[in-house]
Amino acid sequence: MSEVHTIATWAQAVSRALDAEGFASTDLLREAGIDPAWLADGERRIPVAMMSRLWRAARRVSGDDCFGLRVARHCFPTDFHGLLFAIQSSVTIAEALQRVVRYSAVVTTSANLELIEQGSRYRLFYRPMPGVQAEQIATEALIACAVRLTRQSWAEMEFITAVELARPRPADVRPWENLLGCPVRFDAPCNAIEYAAQPLAQVLRTGNREVASGLDRVMNAYLQRLSPPDLAGRVRDAIVRQLPHGEVQQGVVAEALGMSVRNLHRHLQKQATSFKELLDDSRRRLAFDYLREAECSVNEVCYRLGFNEPSSFNRAFRRWTGETPGQWRRHALQPATRLPGVRREQQRAALELAV
Repeated sequence: MSEVHTIATWAQAVSRALDAEGFASTDLLREAGIDPAWLADGERRIPVAMMSRLWRAARRVSGDDCFGLRVARHCFPTDFHGLLFAIQSSVTIAEALQRVVRYSAVVTTSANLELIEQGSRYRLFYRPMPGVQAEQIATEALIACAVRLTRQSWAEMEFITAVELARPRPADVRPWENLLGCPVRFDAPCNAIEYAAQPLAQVLRTGNREVASGLDRVMNAYLQRLSPPDLAGRVRDAIVRQLPHGEVQQGVVAEALGMSVRNLHRHLQKQATSFKELLDDSRRRLAFDYLREAECSVNEVCYRLGFNEPSSFNRAFRRWTGETPGQWRRHALQPATRLPGVRREQQRAALELAV
């Protein structure tokens, strides 16, 4: 994973909230290593390590675990580049949520978002990227902002049914429920927003395909500027090329990249990842693709992924999803009515799967 960072204008929302509550945001920004002049620059990115220091300082001076939720009151649409406008121009809420997932890196590259169908509900999961120590207060601020801005956009519709937070249940849950405006489930394995399925397919009065398409181009161009080819991507490519030939060795990949194993290890550490993580993640991603190919047997998938024996593949797959490859395939290939672009998986897989 390359350096994780957050759009600078998001720090501006935190700064506004601090100032509104009587705290000197400029002092706290400088304490975190953030130049206050950065905050109005939509092209500027702030390393997540600095943002984490700012969030910890905000929590310290406010003395309130709910501070992150209150930041949502101080967010403007322009704090997220063109993302909110792209969401508002979506034809359905399902399409809007898919844009949130697709373009979440516009706001921050510290988390991965995933929208998954679970019966009559959909959950939008917020998971930290591997190796990233995300501040819970920061994640909750993003969730509260998503809840508030979507409600503002479509006030006539009630489709958010609950929020799940990966924090211990407080003695008094009312401040959380009042600020989020919905039931809150604490001690959750993952931070998430839960939506009722039925309203997500309704056509929105705010939808405009032409505008949405234009904003998609704006978002894609912005992300391309953020994501030049990096070492982790080159390692993934080398791993994928080697997998069909059997167990992938770090030395072989390092040699293919013109590096020593030691140098490869050191550089990947700087990007908060490792060869083992990249190998595991590459196998996991490919496993889902291969298992969706009905003509490809489970054993063939096993060897395509470079496992020496099916039992090793089965253990790895259970660790990824909680199911055997055969069980997962039966669910994945089962005909079902679903929203386009959203895959259906069992609840346990949804909670355990980390991208």
